[in-house]
Order: sequence, then structure tokens, then C-alpha cells
Amino acid sequence: MTVLAAVGEEHSSAQTVSIGYDLAVKYDEELVVLHVIPEKDFEEHKAEIERKSHGFQDFSLSQEEESASRFSQRVVEEVLGEYEYERVKMAGRVGDPATAILTEAESIDPRYLVIGGRQRTPIGKAVFGSVTQDILLQSEWPVVTTMRE
Repeated sequence: MTVLAAVGEEHSSAQTVSIGYDLAVKYDEELVVLHVIPEKDFEEHKAEIERKSHGFQDFSLSQEEESASRFSQRVVEEVLGEYEYERVKMAGRVGDPATAILTEAESIDPRYLVIGGRQRTPIGKAVFGSVTQDILLQSEWPVVTTMRE
């Protein structure tokens, strides 16, 4: 089995990676660190590249997913410093974050899913949605949530 830790661009990603790694070591599992780039951000990035390069259209979804995977790598290196390299695998996806995280979980069937979150008012959740809430409600796996204000 594995432990899946989903990281974003927030400060809580440090806790997510740290807890995910601790769980992976404790249960002698592999840790998969996943970063998801929202579809909207990918489309904006692609349009910016095409605009700056005068119509260059050779920027692909797989390149953006590789970029997301490199982001996961940077977070792991910043948070853990030294770690068991063979224990940690990086992954990157493009799409709706909650859907992409749950799809990745479906494909690897993790022992634990570790995610970050932040406290919001009920109105804030209703208006803006919540990736954390979506995952908590839809997950078939135990979810460990690190919260920040």
C-alpha cells in the first residue's frame, strides 16, 4: 500500500508532507506526493506561453503535469531535507483538484490520504467550495487532515 499526500501552494503543505512521510515510515509504505494544477490555471499558463511565443502551440498537458510533479519534489526537499529517496514518489496532475486527488487515490488505493485545509465559515464553503470538504465527503480511504487558519 501507499500513503498519498496532496500538496498545494499553501503553507499547510509542509505539515501535509511531514505527516505523510511519518505515516509512510511508521507503516513501511511508499509516500506519493501529489500536486494538482487546476484546469483553469493550466489554460491560462498555456495561453500566456502561446501569446509570448507568437502562437507557439507545443505546450501540452503532460508538460504541465511534469511541472506539477517537480513542484511536489521541491516541497518534499524543502520540508524533509534528507529522507529515504526510494520511499517517496512524486506525481503531478491537471484538473479539478478534488477529482484528481480522488482519482489518484483510486488508482493507488492508499492506506491513508493526507490533505491540508483551512478553516472557513459555512458561508465561505458554500460560496467558494472546499477541496478538503469534497475529499472528506467522497473518500473511501482514511483521511488525515492538517488544518490552518
